[in-house]
Amino acid sequence: MSEEDTYIRAKLAEINVAMERMTEMLNKMIEVISHIGEVQEATEDLTLRVASNGEKLDEILRKLASAPASAPPSSGRLEEKGAISVFTSILDSVDNQLREGALASDLATLIAEASESLEQKGASSAIIVKMSRWVRILKTYGRIDSVSPTDLNKLRSDLKEWQKELTARR
Repeated sequence: MSEEDTYIRAKLAEINVAMERMTEMLNKMIEVISHIGEVQEATEDLTLRVASNGEKLDEILRKLASAPASAPPSSGRLEEKGAISVFTSILDSVDNQLREGALASDLATLIAEASESLEQKGASSAIIVKMSRWVRILKTYGRIDSVSPTDLNKLRSDLKEWQKELTARR
């Protein structure tokens, strides 16, 4: 075998190795592109969920806005029970959002609106302070972050305590 043949074989071997590397790189690029597609689908799904949660929030806010601000003075005890029912329904809506996996920013907004509504309806200031604390905690998350499992468990337990406090007022 001549020196020229050896040189050509060496170059062909180099070309073969380069083509194998390019094939590997192309396969990796295809994999990345497929992951990008999956991320886009997940983003679209999240967008739909956020829109759905927004509609639910709007519905809850419409119900809260249409709820009577106060009953006639002669029904003091009845008024208090009605207010507690409204408080409980507000906290139930927050609980539903927790189960549906709301984003931290959406949950912060929901809790803030719920605390404002409860405050307007005359809920105890202790519950309002605790809810405001959770709003501050949830605002530390990024705009599209989901709530950490530890914070979620703590929020659920606080939510249960708030509901107990409200039912104890009955």
